[in-house]
Amino acid sequence: MKIINRRQIRVKVLQELYSFISGNENSLVEGQKNITNSFIQTNTLYLFYLNFFKSFWEFSNYRDNYQRKFKKSLKPIDENYTLISELMPLKSIAKNKNLITKSSSDKSFFWDNNQDFLNEFFLKIVNSDGFKEYIILKEKDYKAQLKLLIYIFKEILVYDKNFLSLIEEQNIYWIDDVPTINTFLLRLIKNLNNQKEFNFFKKSFISTEKDLEFALKLFKKVLENSEKLDKEVQSRILNWDIERIAPIDRIIIKMSFVEIIYFSEIPSSVSVNEYIEISKEYSTPNSSQFINGVLDNLVKNS
Repeated sequence: MKIINRRQIRVKVLQELYSFISGNENSLVEGQKNITNSFIQTNTLYLFYLNFFKSFWEFSNYRDNYQRKFKKSLKPIDENYTLISELMPLKSIAKNKNLITKSSSDKSFFWDNNQDFLNEFFLKIVNSDGFKEYIILKEKDYKAQLKLLIYIFKEILVYDKNFLSLIEEQNIYWIDDVPTINTFLLRLIKNLNNQKEFNFFKKSFISTEKDLEFALKLFKKVLENSEKLDKEVQSRILNWDIERIAPIDRIIIKMSFVEIIYFSEIPSSVSVNEYIEISKEYSTPNSSQFINGVLDNLVKNS
């Protein structure tokens, strides 16, 4: 299980290639640096999320003091407010030794200046249907607590516009990776258990050197063979001028061609399917059918 899989890697390369042909980058080296940085930023966003859980648990423990300081209330919302800080899965994230070490080494991840948001998020939880259902449970065991934490993440945090705004304020490039991190963290939270400390920072959870090597090689091969690829594409669309193909579609087709020609270890069918799916998300509704036809022609005549 990794944060970054091959489809996300292809998307990162696609975005950088599009930026390159749009004139935002001037050299192959600069583009490759941006791709390398995008891997780092994905990992950084992952830590940003984890540190939010850590800070939120700490905030929930000291919420009474926070309320008194700002004179918002001298009493907790109700007698059940401690149920949030008592969630063992949440506490296990906050108390994770590796997370504490990584958070303390980078002050930019602290949420000390965002206590208003933490309080608003707290209120959203205690007023949610999921929390109200949890309150009436007779047996609030670890399984029930984990179910509530999953609900908090899946139904509240993921849709919190203020949280997304904070992400954009930290780094405008993070927003593209939010769906990836959300999917990954949901799987991770479901695997938490109360038997041992979870390792949030296994290398396989982030990305490997092979992932970055694949991305840089793919980017380089597309740029170095751009004119040759244009001719190859044109030969597959005899009744269509390549200049009429949307720029994003041309890049997707070129990337597909490069994988099929230069990455023999990847089955052609896998490459074709991946880029068709990417085109459905990043191009026009009809693009996937057109791209599929071009790639099918390439595979059959290679």
